Amino acid sequence: MLTVKEISEKFNISKSTLYGWEKERPELFYYLQHANSSVDKIRDITIILQKHAKTIKATFELKEIEFIITLKLKINDAKDIEYLHLLYSQAIAHEIKQRAPFVMPIYTKIEQLNLVERYIFASNYKEILLKLPKIKEERTGLIEHYFKPFLC
Repeated sequence: MLTVKEISEKFNISKSTLYGWEKERPELFYYLQHANSSVDKIRDITIILQKHAKTIKATFELKEIEFIITLKLKINDAKDIEYLHLLYSQAIAHEIKQRAPFVMPIYTKIEQLNLVERYIFASNYKEILLKLPKIKEERTGLIEHYFKPFLC
C-alpha cells in the first residue's frame, strides 16, 4: 500500500489534493493506495500465463488462425472468453453449408481449449487485431508470433 507521499510523487498529485480525495473520493484514494499491488498482481498473472502457454498442445494450422482473424470476433469480457467456441459458431453460421469440412474442425479445436488457454488465445487475438498490418508477409509473421503456442 502506497503512502500519501509515495502517491504524490508517483502520480504528480499534490498532497493536499490527496487528503481531500481521502475524504471526498475514498474509492479513488483507495485505488491509488493500492496501485502497486495491482501492477504486481498483473505481472504475476502474466508470468504464470506465459509459463502455461508453453504447455499448450498445438493443434491449429496457420490457415485456420488466419480464418479466425478474418471473422473479427468481438471478445469483450470473461463470458465471451468462456464461450469463445459459441462466438465462433455464430460468426461462421453463414459459412457452414459451403465450408463445413474446414470451419467445423476449428470449432472443435476452440471448444477443446481449457479456460486458461481460451484466455491466452483471446488475449493474443485481440492484440493481433490491433496490430495486424495489410502486408501479407508481416501478417503471417505476426500470426506466427502471437499464436506460436497454438500452431502445429
